[in-house]
Amino acid sequence: MPNLRRRIEALEKARTAACNDRQLIAKKALTWLWLPEREQLISAHGAEREGRELSEAESAAKMAYTEALIRECRFAGYPFSKGEFEGALDIREAIPGALRVSDEELQSAIGALIAAQEGRTAAQEESAALQKCNAEWFRLGRLAGFPTSAGDDVPEDSAP
Repeated sequence: MPNLRRRIEALEKARTAACNDRQLIAKKALTWLWLPEREQLISAHGAEREGRELSEAESAAKMAYTEALIRECRFAGYPFSKGEFEGALDIREAIPGALRVSDEELQSAIGALIAAQEGRTAAQEESAALQKCNAEWFRLGRLAGFPTSAGDDVPEDSAP
């Protein structure tokens, strides 16, 4: 039995490593997409969650992402199998890369968060940047089909 246990542990390790590899490849594939494509990919996810037809732009973004996945698989030395990458990308990973805020605004927003953690009042510029980042984050979350407030319906597939 110890031999069987070691074999099962080895298989579990290999499966976990392969899953981690697929997630990393899926994240790297996002870097090939332009900002509008990332936004449309997020929107396509929302469309699928809502059960509506994809727009032409959403379909094009999914195609561009699939092409990027194929490219990243090739770079990593993996054969591409579409079914193998279903669910590899957590769409929430795409949201930060699709935020329409500048680096300066992002740094100011971080400054506002640090100020709050330190118990001091953030500068007006920092507060405004944080508000803009939050608004952008929630906009993309709505686009992805995520609930944005306690009153929104929680989709069945997101239940714990």
